[in-house]
Amino acid sequence: MMAAPLVTETRNLTVDANRLGTVLLLFIGGLLVPAAHADTWEQVTGSETLQQLVSGATATIEIDEDKRVVGKYFEDGTAKIEAWGETFDRTWQVQGEDQVCYSSLTETNCFRFERSQEQPNRYRVINVETRQFTYFEVEGGADTVASVPVSDAQEGGLAGPSASEIAAELSNPNSTLGTMNFQIDYQTYQGDLPGASDQGATRVTFQPALPYPISETTNFFFRPAFPIIIRQDIPTGPGSFDTAEYELGDISFDASLGKSMGGGNIIIGGLAGTLPTATDDDLGLDQWLLGPQLGYAKMAKWGIAGLLISHQRDVAGEDDFDTKITGGQYFYAFNMGNGWQINSGPTFSYNHEARDNDNKLTLPLGIGASKTVFLSGRPWKFGAQYWHYIESPDDFGLDYQIRFSISPVVSLPW
Repeated sequence: MMAAPLVTETRNLTVDANRLGTVLLLFIGGLLVPAAHADTWEQVTGSETLQQLVSGATATIEIDEDKRVVGKYFEDGTAKIEAWGETFDRTWQVQGEDQVCYSSLTETNCFRFERSQEQPNRYRVINVETRQFTYFEVEGGADTVASVPVSDAQEGGLAGPSASEIAAELSNPNSTLGTMNFQIDYQTYQGDLPGASDQGATRVTFQPALPYPISETTNFFFRPAFPIIIRQDIPTGPGSFDTAEYELGDISFDASLGKSMGGGNIIIGGLAGTLPTATDDDLGLDQWLLGPQLGYAKMAKWGIAGLLISHQRDVAGEDDFDTKITGGQYFYAFNMGNGWQINSGPTFSYNHEARDNDNKLTLPLGIGASKTVFLSGRPWKFGAQYWHYIESPDDFGLDYQIRFSISPVVSLPW
C-alpha cells in the first residue's frame, strides 16, 4: 500500500546513548512512514532487554538552529524532557515483558518495540493505545542524524513533551515557558443609567510573558498588558453615551517572584501597577498606580487552582481624586487529555473610592475551555471563556464578557 506523502519541511533528530558504546536514536511522536516499508518486524520482549534499550538514552530533536528538545532517560526510572526553556519531569518503567511506559504529571503512555529482521539495528515503536508508530536505530560510533517531518514530536514520547504536558505547564503561574498572549474581549453592560443595557465594548490585549529563571524553583516575572480599545461605550450623563474607537488604554503590569514549594504548592509575591497611557481621557485614570501583589496556587495531576490579589493606589498623576483598588484573579484548569482543558481566569475588583457600596464590587463567575496544539513544531494554546458578572456597579457595570485567547509559546531570549 502506498504511503501518504510527508510534509516537505524537516528537522534534525540526534540521539546518543551511553550504554555499550551505542547511539540510540529515539523519537516517539506521531506516524512516521518508514523508508524501507517492506521490513519484516519481530517484537522485542524480555524486561531486561527493554531495560537496556532505554536506560541511559538521550534524545535530541533539533527543530531549527536555535531550538532543541531533549529527552534524558536515567537508569533509576526517572526522566527529564527539556523543551522551550522548561523541564518536564517524567518516570519510566518496563511493564511486563513487552512494554515500556512513560508517565508525566498528566498522562501515561505505553509502547511496544519491534526489530527489523532485515536490518537488525533498526527498530520501530508502537503506541499501545493509538497504534501510531515511529522508528529508531541503534548504531555504534558517532552521533546518528536523521531527518523527520516537522509534524512529528507533538504527541509526547521519548523526545518531546505532549500537548497535554504543555497545556498543564501553561496553566502554571510559575512556568518558565515564554508566551505571547493575545486576548480578544467582548463585553456588555447593565445598570440604572437609562440605556445602560444597550452598551458594549470590544478590546484586544497583548501581554508578553518572558519569565527569567533564578533557580530551579524560582522565577522572576515582568508582564505588561497593552489594551487596544476597538470600541468602548462611555457614559457622559443620564441616558447619554459617547463611543471611543481604536484607542490605547492604561497599560497595567506586574513584577513578581514565583516559587514552587514542592507538593504542587506555588507562591507569588511582588508589585502590580498601572500606567497613565490612555489616549482618551475617558478610558483611563490619568494616574500612576502601584501596590503589592500576592498569590497562591495548587498544582496536581487533575489540574490547578489559584488566587492572585493586588492592592493598588495612586502614587502620582491626577490629584483631584483618590484611587484605591483591590483586585485580582482566580483561576482554575482541569486537564482533560489530548491538550484539552476546562479552565477560566476571571478578574475581579473592589473600588474603595466608589461613591457608595452598591458601586464598589465587580465579580464574575467564569467557565471556559482551551486546546493546546503543535503548529510547525511550536505549541499554541487556543481558548474561549464566558464570564457572567454576579456583582457589578449598580449605576453602570459589566453584565457578561466573552474572551478568546491565542498564546503561542516562544523561546526565551536569555
